[in-house]
Amino acid sequence: TDPTSYRREDLLHDKLSSVRSFFAYSGKHPFTVKPRDCMAWRKQLEKSYKPNTVYARMSRLSSFFGWLIADPTIGKHMRVNPVSLARPKCPAPYQSESSKSLSDDEMNRLLASVRKKADEGSVIDKRDYALLLLFFLSGLRRSEVLSLRGKDVDVLDGKLIIKYRRKGGRYVGRELADSDVITAIEDYLACSGRVNVRNSERPLWTRHDRAGRAGAPLTSHAFVKNIKQHATAVGLKGFHLHQTRHTFARIFSEDSGSMAETQEALDHANVATTRAYVQRIAIKRDKFSSSIKRRIKSSQ
Repeated sequence: TDPTSYRREDLLHDKLSSVRSFFAYSGKHPFTVKPRDCMAWRKQLEKSYKPNTVYARMSRLSSFFGWLIADPTIGKHMRVNPVSLARPKCPAPYQSESSKSLSDDEMNRLLASVRKKADEGSVIDKRDYALLLLFFLSGLRRSEVLSLRGKDVDVLDGKLIIKYRRKGGRYVGRELADSDVITAIEDYLACSGRVNVRNSERPLWTRHDRAGRAGAPLTSHAFVKNIKQHATAVGLKGFHLHQTRHTFARIFSEDSGSMAETQEALDHANVATTRAYVQRIAIKRDKFSSSIKRRIKSSQ
């Protein structure tokens, strides 16, 4: 895992969890693991998890064995990756049930739930409301928002300017004209006593729970755990954070009607990716039923 990654802690958590789960299941030493052991674990995972999750966990396990093989000493005793023959094919992108966007009503119910708690004065809820609103309004990816530092956010002419490292590593800027997200961020920083974080290298979002180190960057696991509790409270089952991006894509594509503009808004390098993305989550507007209905009536 790249030591410079802003999501290093989250990535390590995911990788270690998958590897430890496999060895707890198999009870074997890495040198004695066979493809059949990996296949047995895969079948066990398939009983409880969706294809995307199974693929991700098998891939992390494969990465672990690849790391062992690449080691000059350990590699002498292990030449074949046992996961290679057991790993499933990568699921088609944006084809799972989890890629659904939220409806306008679901989005508003979730935001209202978090806003209500934020208005009660909790610094954690104020942080989570500012974050959730930013996710919905920008359509940015998890890592792009959670890795923001104080110097990456500014307000110019009443607009929020964000500089973030997009997927692929290149830095880009984005403007948000909504005043509510500016107010939410300022409210969070004031409540947490961190107004001076601006123009600094320090993380914009930090942990405030008792278990977390003071000033430590907020992990996506901690944030998602809180938001899922709000989602459950308003009747949203199986909510995941990437649905904020799906929702952004749905609304943007419906209102703009332009695939090229939607591609640019989502930071997709290829328009084919955007097309697959939008076709899965968008609801096509009815343009023809009224005309057809008139003809049906005229023929009766």
